[in-house]
Amino acid sequence: MRNSIRGSGLYAGVVVLLAACAGSSAYRAPLLSAAPSTELHSVPSHAGRPSAPDVAAPAPVLGPFWQLVGDSTLSRLVTEALRGGTSVRVAEARLDAARASRRLSGFDFAPTVTAGGSAYRMRQSMAEFPGITSPLPQYDLYDVGFDASWELDLFGRVRRNFNAQSALVTSAEHSLEDVQVSVSAEVARTYFELRGAQRQLAVARRNADVQRKTVTLTEDRLAAGRGTAFDVERARSVLQLTLSAVPTLEAQIAAARYRIASLLGRTPDVIPSELLVDGPLPELPDSVTIGSPRDIVRRRPDVQAAERNLAAQSLSVGVAQAEYLPRFSLAASTGFTANRIQSLTSTGTSRVLVGPVVSFPLLDLGRVRQRVGFAEARADEANAQYTATTLQAVEEAETALVGYRRAHERLAILHEAVSSSVRASELAEQRFEAGLTDFLQVLDAQRTQLEAENQLATAHTAAATSLVALYKAVGGVWPTGDQRSGIRDR
Repeated sequence: MRNSIRGSGLYAGVVVLLAACAGSSAYRAPLLSAAPSTELHSVPSHAGRPSAPDVAAPAPVLGPFWQLVGDSTLSRLVTEALRGGTSVRVAEARLDAARASRRLSGFDFAPTVTAGGSAYRMRQSMAEFPGITSPLPQYDLYDVGFDASWELDLFGRVRRNFNAQSALVTSAEHSLEDVQVSVSAEVARTYFELRGAQRQLAVARRNADVQRKTVTLTEDRLAAGRGTAFDVERARSVLQLTLSAVPTLEAQIAAARYRIASLLGRTPDVIPSELLVDGPLPELPDSVTIGSPRDIVRRRPDVQAAERNLAAQSLSVGVAQAEYLPRFSLAASTGFTANRIQSLTSTGTSRVLVGPVVSFPLLDLGRVRQRVGFAEARADEANAQYTATTLQAVEEAETALVGYRRAHERLAILHEAVSSSVRASELAEQRFEAGLTDFLQVLDAQRTQLEAENQLATAHTAAATSLVALYKAVGGVWPTGDQRSGIRDR
């Protein structure tokens, strides 16, 4: 008797201890740590040329970044991609599944009521009645009724499971936002690359026209006895090198059109009509308001999704640990039982059963232990993934800030280079026509002009795509309002 009392006391102590452990594992979101960015507050001056974009630190007003560049075609393409893109539809379906799973877990708070019926034909064994040699008669048994059970969530298992499912819903919502940001960025990046390739193609064709005139000029001078065959061949060589870039640029333009059509949920042969004609690259802002790295990390949807997934997996550990504890339920059953179906509702055939039910995995603790280990491993994975996502977010933000600033600086330098190369080309032609220099200087000046103009078009495209990278790095939120007037540090 004493041993029994000791065993009961030990079991009760284990139950209390496990209940205390299960109730103390409250989840707390990890603290974000991000060092101040040097790029956020350093605004160098560039005397004699357009300044690089300022990146200031006031809190942003959220809005789509394409409002900043004011391109109606881009806005329409992004809107259509967000509405009909396949990636967005996949993320929306995952969100619907997460919401359905949460609704399913919510039913655990309420009693479970089921209706059932059965019909049996039975014959008892002759072994139960010694001395009887003839088979016993068959008889029927019919049963209909309702069964109900309600788990009393004494240790928070049901509540934790519902909270975990709610966290997964929020994670899916942020994942949808992240997909929307990625799709918007991909459409914008491809659109800018398309416009940049169109501009490079226009530069190549314009320079080819100039170089054709140069070839004609050298041929006329050779025919008049004032030129040389060397000048003619050099002019033709420069023209052919310029024309050699045209097929590559045309292929880039076609590929960009097909990519945008795919992002919009269309087949490659259904290209938006706006993309079939040339368009300008956008004007880039001289000032961009971003904020601190800590704020950037907080508002990125992939970081928020990773944090909510970590919360869900941490709560799932508590759900698994609760399996060590007994479950207390209230059960009820009511119905009718009779040996004839016509007598089911007759007097005396009703049955009622009401009482508490306790279940405990006494001989299944190994299975429970493995479930807890699995849940803890998933939580460790989610924690590592959250840390990796946070570090990647800070890295991308810093890299994008540096990239946009330096791309803008390079663009300003190349603007001056193009202006100088155009003047040099004009002076070389004038000096050649006046007989003050040979034709080699004209060709050299034209090559320099072509290279400068081509680099300017490439740099403008790179600056535009770096703006897209910056938009994606800050999590798809962007300041609205007039950004072109310049926002300084405060």
